[in-house]
Amino acid sequence: MRQDRVEEYLGAIYRLRAGTETPVPLSQLAAYFGFSPVSVHEMVQKLQSKGSVRYHPYRGVTLTETGEGAAIRLVRRHRLWERFLTDILEIPWDEAHEIAGKLEHVATGLVTERLAAFLGDPQACPHGAPIPPQGRSSSQVSLRSLPKGAQAQIIRIAPEIPALLQRLCESGVVPGRRVQVLSQSVVGTEVLIAEAATPVCVPAEDGGSIWLELNQSPNVNALSEV
Repeated sequence: MRQDRVEEYLGAIYRLRAGTETPVPLSQLAAYFGFSPVSVHEMVQKLQSKGSVRYHPYRGVTLTETGEGAAIRLVRRHRLWERFLTDILEIPWDEAHEIAGKLEHVATGLVTERLAAFLGDPQACPHGAPIPPQGRSSSQVSLRSLPKGAQAQIIRIAPEIPALLQRLCESGVVPGRRVQVLSQSVVGTEVLIAEAATPVCVPAEDGGSIWLELNQSPNVNALSEV
């Protein structure tokens, strides 16, 4: 097995599990990569034979301790490169994600830590995802799970799919922005973004990838005062 392909699978499982220990369905992995279910199942079987993952029939796949360590190192490299590409080279965040996907396989541990030091040891990538070993706050929820009237701050976008990142950037739905949910439907979530003139409708398929931190004391009028 090619090492870069192994790392890509481990990194994908780490990202898709969204901070939980719930098995990641193979169908979700297949959709993430755009591969056939058969090829994904074959790869998972190979990873299990190497001790990197555990396959749970009819449920999905989880990382072993070995796989977890490899995934964390990969994701750390990836997100540090994203910071360098966006902050220093001023490359758009969707393009930076794709470029970092190549650089993550070639940087050594020494280069990674020198890069972290150069950047000032950032805590999150441009999309708001924590740079390991920092964990995700348990108070974070997805946009699709918020009720009408709820207010929260966008913390991160995950998984970081280039087309998704481009759509959200164009609509102003990016980490650091505060939003108020105006309505929820099967079509999507209508939100009012702080400092924006008009509401934005986030498609249902995108809402599960937008992670937010709830306000401690929600105030439905707060956004109009920003």
